[in-house]
Amino acid sequence: MNRIIDGYKQFFEFVNKEDFFNYGLKNIITIDEGLVSALWKELLNDIKNNSANLFIRSFGRNGRSNDKLKKLYMDIFGIEINFDPINNQKPGQLMEKYTMYKKNRNIFNYQVSHVFGNTKNVYCFNTPWNIVFIPKILDPLTGHEAKGEFKDEFMKLFQNYIFQKFNKEISEFNSIMEGIYPEIKVWVEENIDEKEKQYILKEFKKIEL
Repeated sequence: MNRIIDGYKQFFEFVNKEDFFNYGLKNIITIDEGLVSALWKELLNDIKNNSANLFIRSFGRNGRSNDKLKKLYMDIFGIEINFDPINNQKPGQLMEKYTMYKKNRNIFNYQVSHVFGNTKNVYCFNTPWNIVFIPKILDPLTGHEAKGEFKDEFMKLFQNYIFQKFNKEISEFNSIMEGIYPEIKVWVEENIDEKEKQYILKEFKKIEL
């Protein structure tokens, strides 16, 4: 049997892991705390008032299960939910507007990243505490295709950093999810095929590190 090899482990034989992780954390760009608080309150108000300008990411390949999410949001929240045209347009616009950085103008080789995921949750997809600019060189440690101990180690540091920075807003989100999750779970049990239930339910769970 061939020996197990890990490309990340090989990389960190040449580059100091702690230095690389510290570089990543130091160069994350977030929206300023005061603005995050104001924008979070604005989003909560939009959800409460069933705004027509609420977005989430599509569900399934080419949005094949979007109709199920549309029904969930209408039945549970009374919202006519919208789907982001390219799955990351609205978060990118939010970051550019409130950080004053414009991609390929005054910021290069950075990408928009959702820290905690939950991109089918209207409270998470376009909320300022869940979105950052992160150097593209870190994508191997934060992207969906990354696997293994090094990815897990960096993501723990990354998420903990954001959790501490925006603890007030994330704690409020968790409180909201505690209240709404039981109702969503009942709805999912009654309306969603078995193979998709967990994919939807995990989008509405509390953020825990």
